Amino acid sequence: MPRHRSPEALLLGFNRNPHPRLSGGWIGRLRTVMACVLALVGAAAVVTGVTLQWLQNSVVERDGFARISEELVQDQALQDELVDTAVTQASQAIQQQDLGAIPFSGTVKDMADRRISDYIREYVESDQYVDDWNSMLLTTHELNIESAGSTPETSGDGAPEDLELYVGPVVDSIGAHIEDRLQSLIGIRLNLDLGEQEALGGPDGILVVRDSATGPAFDALADLAVKAPLFTWSGVAGLLIAVLMARHREWTLVGAGAGAVIAVVVANRAADALTADVLASPDLQDVGRSVVDRVFQILLAGMDATLNPWLWGGVVVAVIGLLLAATRVLWRSGSRDGWEAAHGATDAQRRRRVVEV
Repeated sequence: MPRHRSPEALLLGFNRNPHPRLSGGWIGRLRTVMACVLALVGAAAVVTGVTLQWLQNSVVERDGFARISEELVQDQALQDELVDTAVTQASQAIQQQDLGAIPFSGTVKDMADRRISDYIREYVESDQYVDDWNSMLLTTHELNIESAGSTPETSGDGAPEDLELYVGPVVDSIGAHIEDRLQSLIGIRLNLDLGEQEALGGPDGILVVRDSATGPAFDALADLAVKAPLFTWSGVAGLLIAVLMARHREWTLVGAGAGAVIAVVVANRAADALTADVLASPDLQDVGRSVVDRVFQILLAGMDATLNPWLWGGVVVAVIGLLLAATRVLWRSGSRDGWEAAHGATDAQRRRRVVEV
């Protein structure tokens, strides 16, 4: 006759793992550890892919960088600094001119500086300034970013060793505007030729920020940015494998959360290091330094907006995984104590019955 099994025995038989050697003992713990590490690497790869895709859209591609130019052209503090720097350089250039019997000092110099400041302010508020500014930043992007990279995907010849700022359009327009206004005021055509000054880029209009060493960083950025989908989908595959491999999947959550946080921190530190290296150059002064500083501020703010959800999401996922792991440990500890107490009481009762008999 077939043996009838109790409901408790049927439940135990249903929950029993058909391959106990693959889930219990040190093999089960090894699977959990490997899954945790794989989840960490996979989440880091996903965040790296997201970061590289943002860099591709906002820095490497010309249209994305053009949005930064549109934001900078409306920066009032940057315009004020540009006016102050241009007044200083123009005043020095006028002092080097042959003005005949006109003394350029004292009250005359102060009056001329005020006039020059008004002329430059007129230029800064004109449409010509917007066009020149966009040309300046987009040509700077072309010199440093569009030429970066060394792989067939980037088709670049390599970025210049140091950062090159193309300031020619703005400098030339400022000089021409001042010359026209001064000629109408004093009747003398001055040849300021601000572009000849090394502090304003020299004859070619390109200001080289020496010792900035941005070339290798821009080449690496261009080469990696095109691989953003590879990082992202490889990370997703790693996370799926980790979930399937783990015996205790809460540790997969811990690894994934930790990987996301680590990737965000590493990306932020790399961006901060590049910014500090560029701004540390002694050749980067006055308005050129302000322009570069503002560009990096806008880029860092955009990167923070992209990565902060991943940072806090990673923290939340890791905390949930730790809570689930702690709950499992406490539950197993309580179940073991209850089982031992129940069986201990049963054995005592059995011994008492034997003594009674």
